[in-house]
Amino acid sequence: MDQRPETDLDSPEAIHQLVQTFYGRLLDDPVMAPVFLETAGVDLDHHLPTIEAYWRKMLLGERGAYTQNMVAKHEAVHAKQPLEPQHFERWGAHFHATVNELFEGPYADKAHRVADRILINLQTWLLETQR
Repeated sequence: MDQRPETDLDSPEAIHQLVQTFYGRLLDDPVMAPVFLETAGVDLDHHLPTIEAYWRKMLLGERGAYTQNMVAKHEAVHAKQPLEPQHFERWGAHFHATVNELFEGPYADKAHRVADRILINLQTWLLETQR
């Protein structure tokens, strides 16, 4: 029997669980792991708390939690190795699967919408505008 999660994505602890699980999936993906570890050279000890701060800002409205320019960070990665549509598709699939597996409720629904907006905006900017 398929059990739906009973927890919403409405606390810093839930966001921590989301980010940890989501990045576990990304780093197990043979297409995505090299983008993060080799091309971007991500230091996970620094990166994951930054990503958690981003999602706390987006979902919980925490002011000052995230102050970086996300687009500029992705432009730098794209300049080293162009991101392809498959990268965006896989990122989205892993994100949505993680949220669906762990969370249910209005905050989880909002996370899906925010992620879709991120994907559309970054793809449009990096793959169409930056040609």
